[in-house]
Amino acid sequence: MRRSLLIFFITLSAILFFIPKITYSLETAVTGHKIILDAGHGGDDYGSTACYGLPEKEVNLQITNKLKTLLETDAAKVLMTRSDDSTHSNNYRYTFANSNGGEVLVSIHLNGSSNVFTDGTLGLYGKIGKDKAFTQVLHNALWVGLNYTPNFIDFGVTNFASGVLLKSTMSATIQETVFISNNYECDLLNNSGGERQQQIAQSLYNGLINWFSQPQSTPTPKPGKNKQTLN
Repeated sequence: MRRSLLIFFITLSAILFFIPKITYSLETAVTGHKIILDAGHGGDDYGSTACYGLPEKEVNLQITNKLKTLLETDAAKVLMTRSDDSTHSNNYRYTFANSNGGEVLVSIHLNGSSNVFTDGTLGLYGKIGKDKAFTQVLHNALWVGLNYTPNFIDFGVTNFASGVLLKSTMSATIQETVFISNNYECDLLNNSGGERQQQIAQSLYNGLINWFSQPQSTPTPKPGKNKQTLN
């Protein structure tokens, strides 16, 4: 009897070992959409160094990687302008987004101030028609997701003449997610084991879900114009 049971369990283990592992993904509003993620700064461009031992460029990439994981779990198609500590120009970033046919571009940054008590979230857009609505939706999600921290301020959305925004052909935004120069944020980003980075990534993910849950309108071509010309 024992020998029969032993043979049964050995056979069952062998069968289970050779069965292909199936990965399940959850279908949501972002499923199938191509999303470009841009981790701000990188390489010899450190961004803000106001948080001792943790430059902005490093946190930007941490948040971007976590957001990528969230989106890919939903079977979104995610491309990153950088996946390591590389230096890239704005020209490279928007060219990468355009040449890969991104539907939206999210550039992830952290803000800085000489006042270590200032904290909050700010959204930046390039062109009103192309970028402002998208920026507002993501900004709203960051505000809802993060405003429980002390003295967190809604800085709203504002126009910013960045080539990443102006020269990208899809809806694009720079999100200055939190102030890395804030003492409280610096401590969280350094010592929460990545939890603060995950909270920021989750808020951005929620914003993308909200955006793609809306009816997406297609611009009507103007008479006599076959394509849009960027300035």
